[in-house]
Amino acid sequence: MTLGDFQRKFTFNIHLLIQFAYSQGYELTFGEAYRTQYQQEQYFKEHKTEILHSNHLNRLAIDFNLFKDGQLLITPFDFLPLGNYWMSLNTNNRWGGDWNRDYSLLNENFLDPYHFEMMPSSI
Repeated sequence: MTLGDFQRKFTFNIHLLIQFAYSQGYELTFGEAYRTQYQQEQYFKEHKTEILHSNHLNRLAIDFNLFKDGQLLITPFDFLPLGNYWMSLNTNNRWGGDWNRDYSLLNENFLDPYHFEMMPSSI
């Protein structure tokens, strides 16, 4: 599959996630989707990330702000229904609130529940 194939599949899955969120009584606003290499390097220097290559660079990741009853939700537990649904959509989908399930790319103490991404299996 090409990067474009993954991006289209990712976008379709994001639309399913948004529909699921609203069907469960949540509301979403967009956080960060695309990120430049310069931004990624700055985040790394500022210890806002632990990696120099992010799927945001490939348009395969997005961060959401989650609301219920007008209140901003911020904990991994708050995002758990969305995270579980996201990972059920495709075996390449990963959720930042559950970095430690099957992978060891990041520090186990680093959680990012706002983050939803698709890992390209081969480009």
